[in-house]
Amino acid sequence: MEHKELQLNKQKNSNLSILLIVVNLILLLVFANIGDNTNDQGIINYCYLSFGTTVLLGLYAFSYHGKGYRIAKWLFAVSLIISLLLIGLLWYSAGLARAFQH
Repeated sequence: MEHKELQLNKQKNSNLSILLIVVNLILLLVFANIGDNTNDQGIINYCYLSFGTTVLLGLYAFSYHGKGYRIAKWLFAVSLIISLLLIGLLWYSAGLARAFQH
């Protein structure tokens, strides 16, 4: 009986965590699209969105253990790859900008 109640509480906490992650991602999307952003600032804002997604999914994926939470680890891995690609792209564009300075 107590084991079943523990599993129920774990599932409730997991659902609450997912809800909070979704709310935070919506807030990050609002932040990325609000205001009078130039093209460069918009790209930086989407990088913030990607990094925020990676951190939130990473915290969720490694907080809950079990077979049912395997999809969270896969989503975290995909998000991490996208974030690393964005970091590489920003680093490459900064190098190009430095190379073409007069």
